[in-house]
Amino acid sequence: MPSGRPAKVDHVRDAFLSEIAAATSLVSAMQALPTKVRPSNNPGIHPKYVGQVVELAFMGVVASWEEFIERSLVRFLTGARTNNGYRPTLKAGKADTIQHAYELLSLDPDYKPDRSYLKVSDPKWVRKVADFYFSAHSFSALQNASDLVKHANAIRNRVAHDSTKCKADFKATAIHFLQPANGQLKQGYGAAALLQAPVQRHFGQQAIQQNKTHFIAYCDFFRDMASKIVPP
Repeated sequence: MPSGRPAKVDHVRDAFLSEIAAATSLVSAMQALPTKVRPSNNPGIHPKYVGQVVELAFMGVVASWEEFIERSLVRFLTGARTNNGYRPTLKAGKADTIQHAYELLSLDPDYKPDRSYLKVSDPKWVRKVADFYFSAHSFSALQNASDLVKHANAIRNRVAHDSTKCKADFKATAIHFLQPANGQLKQGYGAAALLQAPVQRHFGQQAIQQNKTHFIAYCDFFRDMASKIVPP
C-alpha cells in the first residue's frame, strides 16, 4: 500500500466542538421558552418536551464524542500532526492510509467502516490500543476520565433503550451523581431529570458553585477532553 501524506486532524476536534456548541445552543433555546403543564391558549411548551430535547441533545454529544475519538485515533496512526505540531510518538511505522489504520486498530485486514465499528465507547479499550501503537500519546488523558465517560454512556443508553440493564445502569449513575437519601431515586426518575439537575459532585467545585446542570457540565468536560486529545 503506497505511503501518502498524513491526514489532518485539527478539523476533527473543531467539528466536535461545533457539535457541542450546537447542542448547548439548542438546549438553551428550549429552556428559555415559556412552559406550561396544562393545555391553554397561552404560548408555552410542556416541560416533558423540553426534557426530551435535552436527552436527544445529550445523545448527539456522546455520539459525536465517540466519532471524535475514532477519527482522531485513526488519523494519529497515519502520522497526522496538529497545526501546532503535536502528534503521538509511534512505536513502529505509521499506517499508510486511514483505511490501513482501521485495519490495524481492529486487527481485521478486511475491516469495513460502514459495516464494523471500533470500541471507542470504552475508554479502557482506547487507552490499550493507543498504548500498543504509541509510546507516548494524548489519549492517556482518558485515564482519569473513564468514570465520567462510562456514566455518560449509561445516560445515553437509558435515553436510547428501555431494557432492564439500561435502567439499572442509569439508576447506578444517577445515584453516583446525586447520592440521594437511602440510595433511592424518585419513581420514574429519568435521564432528562438528571441532565437538568444541578451538579453536586464529580465535576469540580467550579461547576458546583456556578450551579451548572449535568448537561452543561458534561459538555464542558467533553470540550476539555477534546482539547487535551487533539491540542489546539
